[in-house]
Amino acid sequence: MSSQRGTDILGERLASLANCQELFARRQYEPVISPTALEATTSTWFGVGVAADDASCGLPVDVLILVFAQEMVRRKLGLAKSSILIADSNACNAGVPRLDVHRAASLAQAPLEALIDRFGFPVDIRRSSSLAPASEVERKQEALEIDNGYVAQQLVQTEIMRERGAAVKVGWALSACTYDETYFDRLYRNRFGEEVTFVYTIGGRTLNPQRPRACPYLCREPADRLLLGTRENAVRKLYSDQSSPAMRGYRRLIAKLARAYQHLTDEDPGTPESFLQFVVDASARTSTARTPRARESRAGAPSSFGP
Repeated sequence: MSSQRGTDILGERLASLANCQELFARRQYEPVISPTALEATTSTWFGVGVAADDASCGLPVDVLILVFAQEMVRRKLGLAKSSILIADSNACNAGVPRLDVHRAASLAQAPLEALIDRFGFPVDIRRSSSLAPASEVERKQEALEIDNGYVAQQLVQTEIMRERGAAVKVGWALSACTYDETYFDRLYRNRFGEEVTFVYTIGGRTLNPQRPRACPYLCREPADRLLLGTRENAVRKLYSDQSSPAMRGYRRLIAKLARAYQHLTDEDPGTPESFLQFVVDASARTSTARTPRARESRAGAPSSFGP
């Protein structure tokens, strides 16, 4: 099989996956496929922001959209590993106080590590502040000549990940949001060319009927989101207002996540409610509470970030 034909087949697989699986965005958000990226990549990755104007106050269950979609992409492309980048340096660069950033990054990283261990997915999780030496990041940012430091850092991180073998990026898309992942990915392509394949998922949900859709990993109002890494009764919180259309939308998302979990693990998740409480409880466990299957999977998975 020729190299070109091989990448064509991978591109077709990726497009088919995004078209068939309900966690992926549709219509104008089809995958942006780069044959060069598909030929060269050794892993997939996605980023988890920890601040917008202020530091995030928790990690919503919705982040599993990205976790499950990334695992589907990894398997479809036959890759050995995936990566998650906790964007702490981005938040600091945006002027958020460092202590707030550290707390928000911990609120994101700990439950993600617990769930990745539980699921047994070969994923490496790292904070963006440890991705590359600060001098390298600054040099690359200055070369871009972009006034907005936050935007420049986003583009530089995508390029550094590509250089480290992660040339397939999973992001989220939301038509009601000006600065979803597609915005930064278009800027990257304008500056660096077609060197990365981009795949898009649906966005997250909230319990606020005035603002039912949101970023899947940032939380501004804890009362409006179902959060990982907590000991809360997530089902009770979900049904706090059973007449709300926002509640019904959130439940539909949880049902989609439960179906994706079963597809990936062959484990029966039960009802959407039982699956919701399962992942919330599992995410609140310490990193030492790992299943044997998860330990074996992670032990055999090399880092996606290089030395």
